Amino acid sequence: MPFSTTPLQDQHGLRFACTTLLLSWLTAFGPLCTDMYLPTLPDIAIDLGISTALAQSSLTACLLGLALGQLFVGPISDSRGRHGVLVISLALYTVASFLCTQAQDATTFIVLRFLQGFGGAGGAVLARAVCCDIFHGSRLTQYISLLMAIHSVAPILGPVAGGFLGGWAGWRSVFWVLGGIGVLLTLSTLFFLPETLAREKRVQGGLVASLANTGRLFKEKAFLCYTCVPGFTLGGFFASVAASPFVFQNIYGLSMERFSLIFGINALGMVSTSLLAGWLSKRFGDKRLLLAGDIARSISCAAVCYTCIVVPASPWPLIVALFSLLAMQSFTLSPSFSLAICSQAVGAGAASGIIGVAVFLFGACTSPLTGLAGPQSALSLGIIVLVTGLCSLCSSILGNRLY
Repeated sequence: MPFSTTPLQDQHGLRFACTTLLLSWLTAFGPLCTDMYLPTLPDIAIDLGISTALAQSSLTACLLGLALGQLFVGPISDSRGRHGVLVISLALYTVASFLCTQAQDATTFIVLRFLQGFGGAGGAVLARAVCCDIFHGSRLTQYISLLMAIHSVAPILGPVAGGFLGGWAGWRSVFWVLGGIGVLLTLSTLFFLPETLAREKRVQGGLVASLANTGRLFKEKAFLCYTCVPGFTLGGFFASVAASPFVFQNIYGLSMERFSLIFGINALGMVSTSLLAGWLSKRFGDKRLLLAGDIARSISCAAVCYTCIVVPASPWPLIVALFSLLAMQSFTLSPSFSLAICSQAVGAGAASGIIGVAVFLFGACTSPLTGLAGPQSALSLGIIVLVTGLCSLCSSILGNRLY
């Protein structure tokens, strides 16, 4: 099927389903870049001869690339359209993924991880921007929830596949697979994804005007509050992502494969609550859903913190607390994104980019902090999760008052 400019809302049946599936996998670049190689982090540290904190900094580098990439890609797409910018971003991600397989030292690996994240930013920000071009209000929340549920297959399959690949063929095999996924998504986008931003709706004045226009978003108080919600939420999530391999494997002695299965089970909770969030949004509204979800998630954060302080002999209390934490975050991510988009009038690409920057910048700040107490302690994880949870709740309350 050749490239088409047919709007997404005019597509039906199989083609609409395929487009939705492609968008969901494009939004999965964060989990793909981070989760799949997580079980191999201890092996990477040994193979490259680096410390635990330095190995975790490769996750930080990727998150920084995802953040900065979205800061530029979003505004560029508001003036140039979504399709061409997305193809170029995916190509960069693919090349960087393959080069990671050849890294022989920490510096090269960390730089390539940054470039991998920078390229992957196009998929993350522009898939959301495409949704904003088509849907609004509760329908946007429902569609975003659907995409989140579908793309949660990445966190389910990613760590499981990464754990078995790493145990069988070494950590470099994970990046061969990531590169192959990049090739598939690049070709699918090139030939099957239509352009959704009409020329008359693009920002006039070129790239400079589009980037300058982005500054207006920082004057929108409600938008900033709603943007902080996914920022703090996923800041806590990425902290748990970075710390989990060391907590479960070093403290509780679980194998790489068992850790991968636990992570996959947690993602099942995210799938279920993502679908439920879309259904609840239509009936109760985004504001009430966001507040209720953030309250429930804050309770889960407190449970994780308590478990990390007590450190029971069995890993099950922490497993249950983390499962609840990840499940509850679906009730905050979808409605906060919709409310943030609806509370501004600058441009979906720029707004989606700023939200993405907040998400991955917060994650880049929190993930290396989890290693400060050492590989045999979970205390840093508990404190970071609790602080980010309470900050997210405060942002929800303030955003609802301002909008």
